[in-house]
Amino acid sequence: MLGRVALAFKLENPTSVQRLTSRPCRFIPSRHSLTCIRFLVASVKRAQNDPIPPAQSPQPVSVSRVIKACRLPPKETILQLFSKIPQNSSRVKQLEAIPKLREYFLDPNNALDLLYELASSKRPQNALLAINISRKMGREVGMTAYEVVVHRLGVLEDWPLVLRVIQSAWHNVHQSTPALLNWRARALLETQHYTALNSIFDLFKLNNFSPTRRTHHLVLSGYIRNHDLVGARECLRNMAAAGFPPDHSTHALIATLYQKIGPDEQVKEAGIQSLPHIHARAATRMMNSLMQLRLRIFDLDEVFHLLSAFDQRKVGPLALMLAASRTRHDESVQNPSVYRAYPTTVEPDAVTYAMFIDYFADLQELPNCLAILDHMLLAGIEPTMRTATSMIRAYFLGGQGGPAVRMITAMCDPETTSPAMFQNVPSPDGHALPFDVARLGPPTRAVFNYFLRGVLSTNGLPGAHTVIRLMRCNGVKPDSKTSEIITSHTHRVERAQPRVLMRMIRRHSPRFTLQEAHIVLASTVRYQKFLVDGVGWDVVAAKFSPTRTAGVKPYPEEAISTVQPHFDPLAGIQLPRRARHRGTFRAIEQSLVDRGIKSDRATIALRIRHDAVVRGDMNSATEVFQAMLARGLHPNQYHYSALMEGFVKAGDFESAVDVMKAASKARFEPDVLMFTILIVGYARRKDPEMALRIFRRMVSAGIQPDVPVIDAVASAFFFTGTYDMCHRVLTSLWQHITPLPPDIDKTSLKSAAVYFRSLHRGQQQGSKKTSNEFRKTLYRAIAGLLKDWRAFKRKESSRMHRASLEGNDV
Repeated sequence: MLGRVALAFKLENPTSVQRLTSRPCRFIPSRHSLTCIRFLVASVKRAQNDPIPPAQSPQPVSVSRVIKACRLPPKETILQLFSKIPQNSSRVKQLEAIPKLREYFLDPNNALDLLYELASSKRPQNALLAINISRKMGREVGMTAYEVVVHRLGVLEDWPLVLRVIQSAWHNVHQSTPALLNWRARALLETQHYTALNSIFDLFKLNNFSPTRRTHHLVLSGYIRNHDLVGARECLRNMAAAGFPPDHSTHALIATLYQKIGPDEQVKEAGIQSLPHIHARAATRMMNSLMQLRLRIFDLDEVFHLLSAFDQRKVGPLALMLAASRTRHDESVQNPSVYRAYPTTVEPDAVTYAMFIDYFADLQELPNCLAILDHMLLAGIEPTMRTATSMIRAYFLGGQGGPAVRMITAMCDPETTSPAMFQNVPSPDGHALPFDVARLGPPTRAVFNYFLRGVLSTNGLPGAHTVIRLMRCNGVKPDSKTSEIITSHTHRVERAQPRVLMRMIRRHSPRFTLQEAHIVLASTVRYQKFLVDGVGWDVVAAKFSPTRTAGVKPYPEEAISTVQPHFDPLAGIQLPRRARHRGTFRAIEQSLVDRGIKSDRATIALRIRHDAVVRGDMNSATEVFQAMLARGLHPNQYHYSALMEGFVKAGDFESAVDVMKAASKARFEPDVLMFTILIVGYARRKDPEMALRIFRRMVSAGIQPDVPVIDAVASAFFFTGTYDMCHRVLTSLWQHITPLPPDIDKTSLKSAAVYFRSLHRGQQQGSKKTSNEFRKTLYRAIAGLLKDWRAFKRKESSRMHRASLEGNDV
C-alpha cells in the first residue's frame, strides 16, 4: 500500500518502494507484520494500473473556445483565462489580442480586485503569475498589490506561497514594506524557519523601517514554539530596550502559547490579570488555550475554575455535562462549588465548544459530543472548520465513521468529486449531517488531515490512498502533517522498518519536520529494544530462567544508537553506524539544524527511554530529565513512563513507584501505560500475585484495561510455568474488554495469545474511564483469580512438602 500512497503523492517510481519492502532485513517480523508487508507489495502492483481521476488529467482547452463560451464581462473572462488555460504564454497573447481585456487587466483600479480573486481561487499561485504578466505587458504594480495578495494568502494559511510572493516583490521592486516584513515573519514562524525569523530585524534595518510590537511578538512566538525559553527571555529584554516593554498583550500571548511548554501557574496568573486590558478575541483565545491544556491532562478542577470566567449563560451546560460525566465515572469525586472571581467575562467561541467535543471524544462519549454541538447552536455560535474537524474526530473515535464521511461528501466540490471515489472508507449512506457543513465552504487541509487519521484507523493504507485522491480532486495539496500522519500509522500499526519510513518521508514531505524525525527515531529505538530484550513470552521466560538459555542472538555494539555532543535538535540521539537509513536521515537532521529547531518534549522523552531502556544507563536518563527541567520544559506522562520503565528494568521498583507518585503530584494521574510497566516488572520477577494486585489497583482507579496490560498479567503466570493458570487468566480478563471468540477454551495457549494480541491493532486508543459497575465486575474476577492462585500455591507447596518427606524416608 506504500505504492498506492506514493502514487497519490505523484511518486514517479513506485516500484522502488516494492524493492525496498521486499529486501531481507535483520528485523524478525511477527506473522501480522509479514501479512502487512505482503499486502503492501501486492498493493504496489495493483497501483500501477490505478486510474487517475479525470479531474487530475485535464484535456487541453482551446483559448478561443474559452473566450467564445464565456461571453462574460472582462473580469470574469480574465479569471476564466487563468483557471482554464494552463499556458502562461497563451494568457499573455489573449490579453494583448483583445483591447478590452488588456485595458481592464492593466487598469490599477481593477488590478487589486483581480489579484484578490486569483489569490482566493483553487490555484492561488495565479495571483503571482498575474503580477509577472502585468510587468511583462509594461505595467509595474505597486507594493499595495503585493500586500493584497500576501494578506489573502495569509488568511488561507498558504505560507510557502507567502514567502514566494514577498521574495518576488523584493526581486522586482527592490523594496519592501513593514506590513510585508511582518507577513514574512509570520510565514517563517508557521514554516518553522526559526533561524531566518530571528534575523528579521536585519531586514527592517536594511529597509530603514522600525520593527513594531507585532514584530517582536512574532519573534517571541517563535522562541516559545521552538521550546527555547532562554531565547524568549532575551527577546523580552530586547523588546524593552527597543521601547516596547512587555504589556498585557505580551502576557496574554505568552499564556496562549505556553501549552507547548507545560502548565505554569505564574504564566497563567499573568495572563488572567491581563484579561480586562486585551481585546475580546485575544481574551477568548488565551482562555481557550489555558483550558485546553488542562483538559488534555484531565485536570478537571482547574477546568471548572477556568470555565467560570466565561459567560455562564452559554457555557453553563458544558459545566453540567462535565460534572455529570465525572460523577458517573467516580461517585466519590466532589465537583467544586465555589469558583474564583475573574476581572472580566469572556465570550466563548466555536473553539471553546470544539475543545469539549475533543474531550468527550477521547472518552468515546459521542452522545455528549452531539449534545455540545446542539448547545453551541442554541447559544447562537456558528460552526467553523474547527467544529467540523472535532466532529469528524469524534465520529471516528466513537466507532461511527459513516457520518464523518457524509460530512466530507457534503463539503467536497461535486464537479470534481464523484461518489465512486469514496472507496475503502466507511459508507456514508443513511447518515444525517450534524449541521449544515456545506456553508463552511470547501474542505481545508486540516479537515482532510483529521479525516485521514480516522480513515487510517478504520481502513488502513487503502483508505489513505482514497483520502489523498480526494485532496487532489479538491485542489488541496498534502503537507508535512499529511506525511507525518501516514508515516506514524505505518510505524505504529504496520510496524514498518526505519528505512521504509525514511523513504516515505523523503518522497512525500514537502518540508522535513521534527515530528517526522521523531517517528524515524522511535522506530529505530523500538528495533534496538527488540535486539536487546527480544520479543515474546518464551524468549523473556528463557532470559529469566536459571535452567534455560534464551534464543536471542548477540548483537554488535554498532547496532545501538549513540549520543552526540549536540543536544539539539534530536535530544542528542545519534543513529547507529550500521543503520542503513543513517545517510538519508542526515538530510532531515541538517534541515532541522539549518532552521534552528530545538528539541521538543517528545524527542527528549524518547532520549530518556533510549538511555533508560535500551542502554540501561539510568544516570544518563535522569541527567537528561534534569536538563529538560533546566530548560524550563515541564515533563508529561511520557517522561515519567520512560523513567519508570528504566527503573523497573533495573529492578528498582521503589524508585519506579516514586516516579509514579511524582507524576501524580504534577497532576498526571497514573495511566494504563504506567501500570503496565509495573506489571511487566513483577511478571519478570515471577510474582503473579503482585502483578494481579497492581492490576487491581489500576481497575480501582477507573482506568480502562487494554490488550497490553492483560497480556502482561497473563505473562506473569507463563513465566512461572503454570500454563493452565495463564490460559485461565487470559480468557477471564479478555471478556472484560471484548467478547470472547467461540471455542476459545479449546484452543492452545499460544493460539489464544496470538489472537488476543492481534486485537490491539484495532483497539481504540481513547482515554475512556470505566463505570462503577464495570469496576465491580472486574474486581470480582480479579479476586477470584487471586483466590485460585493462592489455593494453587498452597496445593503445590503441600505437594512439594510431601515429596520432600518421601525423599527423606527413602
